[in-house]
Amino acid sequence: MKSTMRFQLLTFAICIVMIFLCSKKDRPEKAVSHYSDSITMTPPEKDHTPVEETEELAKTETYRLITGSQDTPGKINADDIAKLTEPLKAIAALYSGLGGSGCEEDSCGLTAALGLGKQGSQAQKNLVRKWFRKDAAAEQLIKQDFYQAPNSSSDFSDFRSLAFRQKGDTVTVDYNLMTYSHGETGYIMGPDRFVIKGNTIKTLHRNIWKDVR
Repeated sequence: MKSTMRFQLLTFAICIVMIFLCSKKDRPEKAVSHYSDSITMTPPEKDHTPVEETEELAKTETYRLITGSQDTPGKINADDIAKLTEPLKAIAALYSGLGGSGCEEDSCGLTAALGLGKQGSQAQKNLVRKWFRKDAAAEQLIKQDFYQAPNSSSDFSDFRSLAFRQKGDTVTVDYNLMTYSHGETGYIMGPDRFVIKGNTIKTLHRNIWKDVR
């Protein structure tokens, strides 16, 4: 009797082992991930700009109001002028009084391109007064009606180039202003810097009219 029970237990154990082996053999192999194939130890041929540097470059907006030229005055760039926000337009209106832009009688190219009408118009005064509060240069320009001598006179100035670079609230003004006085030619160069604080523009540095503060 005992021999019969041992034989049955042994047979049962052998059956269990066979079933386990068969089930393992028929089971499909786990899929191998192919993501590792895309990893390479060779550095990329293209040198990518770091994310931080790309973001910094993207923050700077450039506007070329008067394109650089060997001729005087430079060429008015109406496309970029049309993109100016109001504070940038106010800075441009200020500079149209600090230097000439092909002025003839009561008309200057930059002021007209800004949509402010004639040189020294009420619109030009109001815009500059609104943004440049308690600014000595702005106040003086307003008092003298933003006067710029025509480029046919013995004393005048003309921008050969004028551009804005805005990064956040800070605006950098790059320019090349040619001055002419009784046969003598000179040049005043940027950059100047301003900061926009709320509804006010503060002067940080200015080469042109630098003694007026």
